[in-house]
Amino acid sequence: MAFALICLLAACNVKSDMDNMELTVLEIEGKFSRGEDVSQDTSIFQARRYFNLTDDAEMKTLSALYSGCVYWQRNDFDSAMSALNEAIVLARSSEDIKLMEKVQTTISALNGDLDHSENMITVFLRRRKMLVIISLVLVAAVALVFFLLYRAAQKRATIAELNLSIAELQKESETLAETNRNNLIHKVMMIYKVFLIGENKDIDKASFQKLKSCVCGREAGNAYDAIFEEYNKVYPNVVQRIKDNQPAFTESEFKVCVLSMMPFSVKEVADILDVSSAMIGKARTNIRKKLGMTEARGSIEEFVMELSKE
Repeated sequence: MAFALICLLAACNVKSDMDNMELTVLEIEGKFSRGEDVSQDTSIFQARRYFNLTDDAEMKTLSALYSGCVYWQRNDFDSAMSALNEAIVLARSSEDIKLMEKVQTTISALNGDLDHSENMITVFLRRRKMLVIISLVLVAAVALVFFLLYRAAQKRATIAELNLSIAELQKESETLAETNRNNLIHKVMMIYKVFLIGENKDIDKASFQKLKSCVCGREAGNAYDAIFEEYNKVYPNVVQRIKDNQPAFTESEFKVCVLSMMPFSVKEVADILDVSSAMIGKARTNIRKKLGMTEARGSIEEFVMELSKE
């Protein structure tokens, strides 16, 4: 008697649970068909587990179907596909055309939502791609502008540095030229002092200016000719005496003898004759040999001075 009562109570409880589960499935079905959000209706999962233990093919299929819908709206697509595939298999096995159409319609609605989502995602991705491209182009443009500005600044700095170097070089060159010019003018003054002491003659101003311009100015290439001309005016007989005394002198050796009366260094004589200092040294050595001089006795200057006194 007690056992029969327990079984009766159990049967009543089962029937009550089944009614509740069916009500849950039907409520979620209604909400989904009206386009409402069912993502929070997780009670469908319990209904699905419940009907999986029964032989009710329709409730099994619907609970699996709407479980898939809830999973879908919760973005749990793996679980959604598993539940929807299960609903398709159950609908086919039931051979219930209406149930199969309901499953197909519901999944088609999900596909439409999926297509809409995919379109939105595609548009979003396309826009994001365009924004990325535009951002990269802007960054590249800004980088290019900064690079060009940097190169321009670097170029201006280089030009300024070169101009400064050129200015310094020009200043040094002018200073050196002025120093050389002053030295040469001093040499010319010394030359005339020698001339005046030697013959006690008053050299005219025009001759002095001519000699100075040839030694120090633009006509420096003809320096020897100008010096020789003025030298011949002061010592008119010395040039001929050198030639008569030493007819074996070459033209270069003769010029070195003429210039030996003046306070020019070997380098300055080389510059006047437009030859190397080594050639002047060699010419002086040959002159000394032809005059029979040794390193210890005699000098070219003394030889020329002696001829000027005769």
